[in-house]
Amino acid sequence: MFKVFFLLIPFLLTFSIADAQYKEIYNSVKKQIKAYVESGVAVVDGEKIYASEREINYYTKHDLEPMWFNKENRDEIIEILEGSYNEGLDPADYHSGKIKELEAKVENGDLDPKLIADLELLISDAVVMYGHHLLWGKVDQSEIRKSWDVPKNPAPAGLDELFVKYKYEKDLPAFFENLKPQHYMYTGLKEGLNNYRRIAQDGGWPQIPEGNVLKPGMTDVRIPVLREYLTITGDYVSSSENDTSSRYDGDLVAAVKKFQFRHNLISDGIIGKGTLAQMNVPVEKRIEMLLVNLERGRWVLHDLPDDFLVVNIAGFNVRRIQDDSITYYSPAIVGKLHHESPIFKGKMIYAEINPTWTVPYSIASTETLTKIKRDSGYLISRNMVIMDRAGKILDPATIDFSKYSKNNFPFTVRQEPGPHNALGQVKFIFPNKYSVYIHDTPSRSLFSRQDRAFSHGCIRLHKKWELLINLMDDPEKWNMKKINEILATKKTTRVYLPHPEDVIILYWTAGASSDKKTLFFNKDVYNRDNAVLEALKAPVHL
Repeated sequence: MFKVFFLLIPFLLTFSIADAQYKEIYNSVKKQIKAYVESGVAVVDGEKIYASEREINYYTKHDLEPMWFNKENRDEIIEILEGSYNEGLDPADYHSGKIKELEAKVENGDLDPKLIADLELLISDAVVMYGHHLLWGKVDQSEIRKSWDVPKNPAPAGLDELFVKYKYEKDLPAFFENLKPQHYMYTGLKEGLNNYRRIAQDGGWPQIPEGNVLKPGMTDVRIPVLREYLTITGDYVSSSENDTSSRYDGDLVAAVKKFQFRHNLISDGIIGKGTLAQMNVPVEKRIEMLLVNLERGRWVLHDLPDDFLVVNIAGFNVRRIQDDSITYYSPAIVGKLHHESPIFKGKMIYAEINPTWTVPYSIASTETLTKIKRDSGYLISRNMVIMDRAGKILDPATIDFSKYSKNNFPFTVRQEPGPHNALGQVKFIFPNKYSVYIHDTPSRSLFSRQDRAFSHGCIRLHKKWELLINLMDDPEKWNMKKINEILATKKTTRVYLPHPEDVIILYWTAGASSDKKTLFFNKDVYNRDNAVLEALKAPVHL
C-alpha cells in the first residue's frame, strides 16, 4: 500500500542559480540518494527513517530522481506537516523540526548535496508517515486490545487517481485533504479541538466550588462562577442585562440542561455531585479526550455506508444514521466491566418477536445452577425448561441437581417466550462470533439510570418497537397493530429486514453533532482512553 505514496514524480525548479551549477547539484543529490539506497538508509542526520524500504523501492524504480527539489513543493509540504497539529497529531512525528532546520540552511545558501539529499529523504519519509496516519491512524488498536475486531480501513477509492492529480496539478493540500476522514464526526471533533485549545490558551474555565445541591430558583454565591463557566463552554448565551445575579434563574437552568445533555447526564437542571464533577473536568482533560477520539475516527470513519446502525458503548445509546442524519435514537444498556460489549462490525439480517433465550453455558452452569439448588421451583417460576444434549425437554423434578457442578452440567437451559423473558419481546440478530445481539429487556427501570453498564455483553434496547418499525420501512404494514398481533400468538416469529443493515459497535468518549456546532462527552466506562493517549504520545513506528 505504501508504494502508492511514491508514484509522484519530481518537479524540478532551480534554486535561483545558474543552469550549470543547478545540474551539478542535482546530479550530486542523485549520487547521495544512491549512496543512501545502497546502504539501506535507516537514519538521516540523526532522524530515524521509518519507511526506509518504501523509499529505497521508490528511488530505485525512478532512477534516483529527487521528488522535492522544487522549493515551492517543499514549502507546501512543510506547511501541511505543521497542519497535522490540527488533526490531533504531532508534527514532530513527521521530522518537522529537522526538516525546517535543513530548509533554513538551504534558504541561507547552503547547497551542499548531502544536506539537500537529507532534506529529500526526510520529506519523503514524512509524506509516507503522515499519509499512513491519516488513512489508518497512528495507533494500531489491535496492539492495545487483542479483541479489536474491526477490519482495517480500505484505501480511499481512486487513490491512484489522487496521485495522478497531484502529479499534474501539483495540488498537495487537496491530495492530503482527501486522505482524511470526511465524516462530520471527524471534522466536528477537529473544530472542537481547535476551540478547546483556544479556551486553554485563554486560561481555561473556572472551577466551581463544592457545596449544596443547586436546584432551580435557589440563590447561591457560586452562581456567577457557574454563569462564567457555561459562557466559556458555549452552553449559556446571556439574554439578560443582569448577569451578576446569584439566583439560579430559568436561562441558566436551560444552559445547565444543555450541558448535562452534552455530557450524557440526566438533564434535570439539578447540579449535584455528578454534574459538578463533569463541570470541574479541566479543559486539558477534554482536549485529551478529543485527541483520543479523533484517532478512533481515523480507524473507522473512512468508509462508512450511507445507512448503518451504530452502538456507542461509552454513550449507552444506539442510533441509525442515514445520509449523515439520525433517523433513530434509543438509550441502551451495555456490557458491564469484565463482561464488556465487544467492538466489531456486522450485518443485521432479521428480528425475532417472542424470542426464546438459551442461557449461555457459562451462566447456566454457575448462576442458574446455584439458584436451582437453592429453589427447586426456580425454573418453573422463570418460565424455563431444561433439556438434555439431544434437545429433549426433561422434568426438573427427576434431576438430582446436587450431583452437578460448573464443570459437569450436561444440560441446556432455555427460557420460553413471554414478558419476563431475559431478551424481552424482541431481539435483533446480526450473526457474529461473540453471540452478541441487540434485544429488549424486562428490566425497564434500568434505563432511568445515568450509567447503564449492566449486561453480560449484549445490547439491551429501550425503544425496541421503534427500531423494528424504522428498519422495516413500511409503516402501513409494520406498525404496532401488526406487532401486537404477533405478540398475541406467543410464538417465536422471525421477521427478515427488507435490506441487511450494517451494524457497528464502537466506543466513543467524545463526539460531535452533524452540524459540527456541539461536542458531546461520555464517561470512559471501560477505562480505555488512557491506553490510546499513551500510544499517541509514544514514538512513531510502522
